[in-house]
Amino acid sequence: MYAFEITAEFEAAAKPMHPKRFKQIHLRIFALMQNPRPPDAEMLEANMYRVTYEIDDTRRRVRVFLLEEMEQVE
Repeated sequence: MYAFEITAEFEAAAKPMHPKRFKQIHLRIFALMQNPRPPDAEMLEANMYRVTYEIDDTRRRVRVFLLEEMEQVE
């Protein structure tokens, strides 16, 4: 299992988020502790959020940097 670290930038982006949306994202982010390289890590779709994170295998740590809403593609 990997340790987990959230940056202040991530916290600032998540603060105004609707609680239901935050919970959905929160669950996905914490899943990174078990598997920091999920098979869908590169998938980006409309109405989704992009989470930017760093994996340190030596220290077994996932550091989440950025949360941003994706633009809707038509």
